[in-house]
Amino acid sequence: MSGPSYPGSQPSMADYAPPFSGAYGGTPVYQQNTPYQPPSNQPYMQYGSGGPPMQQPPYNSGPIPQGFPPQPATQYGGLPGTSHEPPYGGYSGSNPPFPMNNNPSPFQNPQGYNTQPHSMPSGVYPNLPNQNSYPPASNMNINMGMQHIQPQPSIMLASLEQYQGTIQPFPMFNADTDCRALRQAMKGMGTNENVIIQIIANRSNVQRQQIKLEWKTQFGSAIKDLEKELSGTFRETIMALFNTPHYYEAWSCHEALQASKEGALREILLTRSNAEIRAIVDEYKRIYQKDLEHDINNRLSGDFKRILISAVQANREELSPPQIQQARQYGIESVINRDQARQDAEELYRAGAGKIGTDEKTFNAIFSRRSYYQLRAIFEEYQKKHHKDIMKVVDSEFSGHIKEAYKTLILCIRDRPCFFADRIHRAVTGLGTKDSTLIRVIVTRSEIDLVQIKERYHQMFKRSLAHAVASDTSGDYKRILLAIIK
Repeated sequence: MSGPSYPGSQPSMADYAPPFSGAYGGTPVYQQNTPYQPPSNQPYMQYGSGGPPMQQPPYNSGPIPQGFPPQPATQYGGLPGTSHEPPYGGYSGSNPPFPMNNNPSPFQNPQGYNTQPHSMPSGVYPNLPNQNSYPPASNMNINMGMQHIQPQPSIMLASLEQYQGTIQPFPMFNADTDCRALRQAMKGMGTNENVIIQIIANRSNVQRQQIKLEWKTQFGSAIKDLEKELSGTFRETIMALFNTPHYYEAWSCHEALQASKEGALREILLTRSNAEIRAIVDEYKRIYQKDLEHDINNRLSGDFKRILISAVQANREELSPPQIQQARQYGIESVINRDQARQDAEELYRAGAGKIGTDEKTFNAIFSRRSYYQLRAIFEEYQKKHHKDIMKVVDSEFSGHIKEAYKTLILCIRDRPCFFADRIHRAVTGLGTKDSTLIRVIVTRSEIDLVQIKERYHQMFKRSLAHAVASDTSGDYKRILLAIIK
């Protein structure tokens, strides 16, 4: 194999500390610290300062006022009875609001990012550019050691947002049976790819890790036997499925840094939870014997470097478990601090449109520290007070990679599945297929929100995601992607 290789092993379960605790779908534990203060009162955090992860302050955590009725769990696209336009361009402002809950879409020609104000009522809280950032499939390997079996925190949060993956844990799962079937599929002349696809595309990542352990237990060798039987983009997809998310994403960050693929870094580091980022940082250190922050600092520059260094601190405010329960019962608005949102919106105005030049540090501090839900409230309050959409503010105040980083955050905050649907569209349109982007998005979202990504894709581009992928791929590669998409 030529080029950078996918690292070959992980430590055994006994000597690899889990990146976060909790059973499947469990809630990661965050520490509480002091709420952020605006620069008029105290300095912003220093970049790269580390420290414990920040938890969103327990806004309105006291008794719910009488007459505040329970609300259904909210989607990241809006509370029941509310609406908003999609965050992608080409849509007329006179169009109806973006459809949620599987309603047909009236939108046409979704090309580019939307810079029109989003017309959204208070209390709507949904929850990142395009590149082929990864080396050829021939450079990817399954890491062979037993990987510690942990679910993604995003799966738990997706349940709050009423998001759903296309892959669920297989109810009749038996690692021994799957191992024997895979072994049989690789015996004799050729390989039975249909059996491999049927098994792997219908098991959760946690279950695939159990298959790897059982394989090594039964046959005294790693499951890299499977790797030897496959090739090309089909092999790359299998490798992505058989590795844990934090291992795959740590490797992806390393490759992106080596090849200056800033889009991949934005996609990974600006969209993951604190627990997921900590797991990526730890895995990066274990694989490469270097700090991810160190490599970012050495290979990037300017404001883009600063926002990624802020991101890898895994110090963003997040909802605590009690707040998540409160949001499920009373709606997201019950855990939002409106006064703080108005204050932060004013700080952003003073740092940008309200002065000559731009105070980049203020933007970095607020965008890097506030929870995704709180940032949405900040964007709403900015629109109310200054009658300008935050996307237009970013377009006018920034340029280059840092502008794309802020747009990534804004788009993902407004509608995460819509963002990933657009990324897939960009991967399968134009000259050639951006296979690694296509694989990465479909695989990493398969247990989180791929159902909603499929819905958004159809609404935005007037054809099904399965049809788009089938039209741009072929063979076993096409079959496994379609098996994941379902």
